[in-house]
Amino acid sequence: MAELIRLKEMASVVLRGGFKSKSVTLTCNGVLRMATLARTSADDGFVPVSWDNARPYEEIPGPKPLPIIGNLHQFIPGIGVMGDNNLIEQQRNLFKKYGKIAKLTNIPGRRDMVFLFDPKLFEEMYRQEGPWPDRDGLHSIAYYRKVHRKDFFEGIGGLLIEFGEEWKKFRTKVNPPMMQPTIANKYLRPILEVSNDFIERLKLIRDSKGEMPEDFINELNKWALESIATIALDKRLGCLEPNLPPDSETQRMIDSAQSLITCLDVLELRPPLWKMISTPNWKKLVNALDYFTEVAMKYINDAIKRMQERKPDDDYEPSVLEKLLLRDSNPKTACVMALDMLAAGVDTTSFTTASMLYNLSKNQDKQQLLFEEIKKFLPNKNDPITVEMVEEMKYLKACIKESMRTLGIVVVNLRGTPKDIVIGNYRIPKNVNVMMPHFITGLMDEHYPLAKQFIPERWLKNRPGENGLIGSPEDFDQVNGFKTNPFVFMPFGFGQRMCIGRRFVQLEMTTLMIKVKIVCFLSMRKHIAII
Repeated sequence: MAELIRLKEMASVVLRGGFKSKSVTLTCNGVLRMATLARTSADDGFVPVSWDNARPYEEIPGPKPLPIIGNLHQFIPGIGVMGDNNLIEQQRNLFKKYGKIAKLTNIPGRRDMVFLFDPKLFEEMYRQEGPWPDRDGLHSIAYYRKVHRKDFFEGIGGLLIEFGEEWKKFRTKVNPPMMQPTIANKYLRPILEVSNDFIERLKLIRDSKGEMPEDFINELNKWALESIATIALDKRLGCLEPNLPPDSETQRMIDSAQSLITCLDVLELRPPLWKMISTPNWKKLVNALDYFTEVAMKYINDAIKRMQERKPDDDYEPSVLEKLLLRDSNPKTACVMALDMLAAGVDTTSFTTASMLYNLSKNQDKQQLLFEEIKKFLPNKNDPITVEMVEEMKYLKACIKESMRTLGIVVVNLRGTPKDIVIGNYRIPKNVNVMMPHFITGLMDEHYPLAKQFIPERWLKNRPGENGLIGSPEDFDQVNGFKTNPFVFMPFGFGQRMCIGRRFVQLEMTTLMIKVKIVCFLSMRKHIAII
């Protein structure tokens, strides 16, 4: 869904056992953006330093490569600056050792990387990204589509892996169906049905004390997969049904989604040995993507058949999938878009939701305020939820955005340099990956007052209490009035490559959080911890 690099710092969320740190997941696309930043053109007062007056690329600080192996040794645990298996810690190590700009070069099979740790430098990159931003990444999925299964995909890459002219062509095809402002109206009811089914499943899987099982993150993954498939494939898969047979289509889809998450951890974060040797993780990824593709085409063909059988005078609003098929007669375009949504949306949506639940469990006062807002709009549990109502829930949106800032899955945004450019008074040549760790800058006190604390009020435009606005006036006063560079924290990206699926993710998360609060008013006790 969003054209970003999403790296999962904590891959396992359990409401009883907490968040268990694991290796990060490199996935591209969007998750949950509560506010969007409009694209600003490159000539809005920004004037870069000229190439001739800038310092040489070679002077950018960073680890020095060795003969033959380059900087591969930097990934050895206990030896190299990138030896930590956690991407956030890798970035922190670079920042501590080299400062606000650092360079990592000579990694076999990878472009050079320049890491920026200053929002002013982020802005310099974004202002020079060009009309078709280059976002290198997801090499394993690109290889799968362009080499391993080129017979099927026939050059259709998709938003996850393309950049430049090819990315523009694909985005032009899929943008209108995906980005309509009123698209949430069509999917509110089916997404609410998924949320209701998830609440019923929570009642079944909790123990005698009302606590969730250790593998609760897997339950959230099932909910996210069911929600996304409802939009991408026009189909309820049945992921929330109990006692699924191991060989059922639904269980195999769940297993494939989990394989995708775990395999990308390894294939995208480490040197690409899988291009030379068919490694176990590469084989698992291929099996998962093969099954995703098979199921996607099955339901796309079902949609084509429904469209052919529909009478011309039927009063019917086409679904997103049907609109994609109407815009491009090649069903593989719709298939690739559906695969992108499935690949990008499961762990990102589930992890962001888990982060929200975790933050609310640790901040009971904020949980109470959110409950008050929901009760304000829905005084009775069975009152209907409307799109307009969701739009007015400012504190809910603020809680989601603050969760993304403090415990988000969007760890770093990436742009490839489209030409020779200057950033931070250094020359950076064409085809270098510029890494912008928004997660790290978003937790710096120099950018946000009390940055380590969960304070949703920092995202409210008006003081709580005014016009019935929910929130803590005292917390609002602590953080209000601090001018923050808008490039510090950008979970939905910037410019042309902003998240194409943000409205769907917002809808999924907000409806679930409303239903959870109505039914349970969740209290996760003292059992939650970050391990």
